[in-house]
Amino acid sequence: MSKSMNSLPTPPKSLMMLTGLFSGLVLLSAAATLIAAFVIPARPVWPLIGFEVLIVFAGVYGVLAARGAFSEGPGLAHACVSGTVFAASVLGFLGATGQIGEHGLQSWLLARVSLSVSIGLIGAWIVLRRTPGAALMAVRGATYTAAAIGFAGVLMLFDGNLRPTGSGTRLIAHAALSAMAVGSLPLCIVFALLALSPKADDTIPKWMRFPSILATPAIAAGLLILTKGAMGTPLTGSADVARISLLVALSLVLTGMICAGVHLLVSAFASCTMEHDAARADPIAPTLMPTPGATSS
Repeated sequence: MSKSMNSLPTPPKSLMMLTGLFSGLVLLSAAATLIAAFVIPARPVWPLIGFEVLIVFAGVYGVLAARGAFSEGPGLAHACVSGTVFAASVLGFLGATGQIGEHGLQSWLLARVSLSVSIGLIGAWIVLRRTPGAALMAVRGATYTAAAIGFAGVLMLFDGNLRPTGSGTRLIAHAALSAMAVGSLPLCIVFALLALSPKADDTIPKWMRFPSILATPAIAAGLLILTKGAMGTPLTGSADVARISLLVALSLVLTGMICAGVHLLVSAFASCTMEHDAARADPIAPTLMPTPGATSS
């Protein structure tokens, strides 16, 4: 097989510059945190220090990726850097019990997680841009997965109260889950409307596809209106019967949402494998492309 058939498309320089910028910020924050963990408290915060050392290595790898060191797998390189920064930041935060001396680390954690997510999104876009329609499929998968995680998290961890409460890390987690739950609903409506497009795949009839995609936002909206955002709070009489019925219905559709979301995410990235690039160089080779129905509905 020729070299051109093995090589991946070169990522845009603008994306690589962003990767270098975010990785540089990660390195700077890790250096500052290491100094603070040694200097501020009476005794060094060793759990935080250990995880910050890992983040230093991740930041270096991010800078190298931005300079094209991992051209054979830029998406995987970004995923490794993003995952390491995210996991080490959270574990370091927990190991330091959320503070260095008298200084809280909630804002630090939020900034670090934002950097890690940004690097991960850059890596995802580098991969998804190889195949037309893959990005939309991934957005659908992420939306369905976020809806399931958001509602399940609010119900299990915060007694179904959609309004963020508490302080510090608890407030951040509550707000993030609520945003995932509510923010996914209008996107689900958009995807349901796209199912009616003339270009949509007719393997599943439109009259079945439309209500099935619309089920989650319809049930969730009804539940939120009935309970005024407090899904776990009992009501009186028939109103509570309706609340419980809607909760059961929501659990059923969310189960389908998480399955569909994971399937779409896997399919989106699978459509951007090396086989696709080789097939573009050799028209006889089979291609692995998203189906019309997957990308349009």
